Amino acid sequence: MLTSQPTRLTPDNITTAAKIVTQLLKSTPTEEVAVAAVATVSQLLSANIPDVGTVNSSATNSLTSELASFSLQQKEGESLLVQPNLVVQSVGGLGASRGVEFLAQTGLSDQFVADRIHLNTSTSQLSNDNTSALSVQILIQLHPGASRAGESVGFVLYQNDLLFQSVKFKAPLGTTRRVISASLTNGGRLGLVELRFRPTNATGAVLHDFACVFWDYAVSDWSTAGCRKNGSSNTSLGCVCDHTTNFAVLMSFRNNYAYAEALNWISILGCSLSVAGASVTIIFQILTRRSRKANVTLLLVSICFSLLVFYLLFLLGINNHPPNSPPGAKEANVALPSDEHEERDSGVCTAVAALLHYFLLATFAWNTLYATQIFLLVLRPLAQNDRPFTIAALVAGWGFPAAVVAVTLGATYTPQHPLNYRQEEFTRISSPVKKVLSSLSLSVVLGLSWVLGYLLLIDTASSNNVVGIIFCVLTTTQGLQIFFLFTARTSAFKKKLSELLQLIPVPEIALHHRKFVLWKGSRDKTSESYTTMSTSQF
Repeated sequence: MLTSQPTRLTPDNITTAAKIVTQLLKSTPTEEVAVAAVATVSQLLSANIPDVGTVNSSATNSLTSELASFSLQQKEGESLLVQPNLVVQSVGGLGASRGVEFLAQTGLSDQFVADRIHLNTSTSQLSNDNTSALSVQILIQLHPGASRAGESVGFVLYQNDLLFQSVKFKAPLGTTRRVISASLTNGGRLGLVELRFRPTNATGAVLHDFACVFWDYAVSDWSTAGCRKNGSSNTSLGCVCDHTTNFAVLMSFRNNYAYAEALNWISILGCSLSVAGASVTIIFQILTRRSRKANVTLLLVSICFSLLVFYLLFLLGINNHPPNSPPGAKEANVALPSDEHEERDSGVCTAVAALLHYFLLATFAWNTLYATQIFLLVLRPLAQNDRPFTIAALVAGWGFPAAVVAVTLGATYTPQHPLNYRQEEFTRISSPVKKVLSSLSLSVVLGLSWVLGYLLLIDTASSNNVVGIIFCVLTTTQGLQIFFLFTARTSAFKKKLSELLQLIPVPEIALHHRKFVLWKGSRDKTSESYTTMSTSQF
């Protein structure tokens, strides 16, 4: 058979198979042909095609439309065809039924099983099945008192939406949607159609919002017309529509950010100490600038100033992502453009990220300039003309980071996709070679502490915790480290600190003593004597 190996199917194979099955279903098929046709469609739904959009949409539309008509051919009684990826349920002779309910439950696997497909032909409301086993539940309400002679109801349940390729809705996360088709013979008086879907899962993400949609053959895409939301929970998403067709739920997900509380407090404490250390170092370097070369003071002050602003921005401008709200937080049933939700940028977060980017690059630039200055002093210890180097240092130290930030921001940032520039947390690089090369190539510029930051990309929870703590301690205390290396160790600072400590008044503590006699009538027979001795006797 053409579809005997679904994983090898091409878009052309799917198009050809869809046309063949459509022709088989149009001519009143025998039971054997019907089973073969349903099995073929089930195999088509197992195809693994990166770009399904190349499949002929006209062929798939004809196939799904013909499957809906095929599900109405049962005039009396019930008929059920179950394949791993497709279910066709037909029921006729409704009598005085008020509604028909179709329910599919999941088993140990995602494949459909006959004993987990349930049908209730006389009900006016959905049965209460909010368990995790619920997959899809649909109720077609029928007007009471209407004649049911010759009426039939059909359901077609698809494992995924491979035959419903949307142009408007994209799925960068690779999620799929189950599609349920509900049909009623012509002339049947329809009430409302109620649906429940089990939310799907996306790796590392949580449900943000959903939309109740149906497949509009006029535009060959999903539409929300005539449908609205009808409540949601962790186990089901509810919808109500006023017509019958192919229904689905489009879901959007957002990243499930996890933050270590210990790292948060370590960062706050370390940054606070670094702010204090950098501030003292700047003041001390300016006050004692006459005791060293002007270039050295400029470089040290610039390094400390860049770090100081960076830490202040980190403390005051960085907030963790807000807690995840429950699914379906929005009441409006609006068509979703993608299964990946990305908050539209208001500007503040990106502005803070750009400033952090700039001052961190400035810190690296001034570190490099400081090393260059030390190297030049070793080569030319008696050089007097520092003005050319000072001008070049100012241009490179403050100008180069600005150019890098401007180019990066202009090339990657858009208000609709702000995370192209900034990120909520570290991402993972899949290739181990990239991790090693990134760490080695940046080790000279960034130093040991920032190499640890790149080691955080290793996808191991235990190592992430250890390396994360070391990284936070080393990087958030860099301002404090500079204070100890360039300020606290100097004799001038020690002398000034000693003078300041002497100015602090020491409280005097008066010494007193008293005697207490515990035995009644006892007398104190001890005596005290004091002798004045001159210091000359020693």
